[in-house]
Amino acid sequence: MATQRHGDAQALATELTAAALAVVAPDELIVLDETAAEYFDTPAALLRNDTTDSPLGAGITVVMITPYLLAAAGVVMPLLSSFAGEIVKGIAVDLAKEPMAPWIRRLFKRRPDDPPGPVALTADQARRVRDTVVAQCYRTGLPSHQAALIADATLGALHVRP
Repeated sequence: MATQRHGDAQALATELTAAALAVVAPDELIVLDETAAEYFDTPAALLRNDTTDSPLGAGITVVMITPYLLAAAGVVMPLLSSFAGEIVKGIAVDLAKEPMAPWIRRLFKRRPDDPPGPVALTADQARRVRDTVVAQCYRTGLPSHQAALIADATLGALHVRP
């Protein structure tokens, strides 16, 4: 059961990352599955903010946003699970017995222009998600402008009530 939850969390983090990438870095979608597998094996290796390495030679460093979005998605999953639990409790006791993953997925936008549906974050919940992502980005060593980009992309992939 714990392995199933671990797999569900990784799948959810990858789905949320895909939704964010569709807006901020669609060219990285083609390597998302490979990057996610590598990230979940050794997260620290992909989150190095090391500019002394030049993988393309000639001093050119390519930094992918995907690992940082995966890290952000990972830290917001417990929050989203809690928020989804609050939503389910308000609907019906029978529905509360369902697994959380489908309810969390309802918070994800399928397209960037999706209007919020009946399952959406409140403004306060959205602020908490953004604060959590920014804090995670700072822990990985990202500067504030990049932390803001990751936080905005993550939040932009979620349904939020106006």
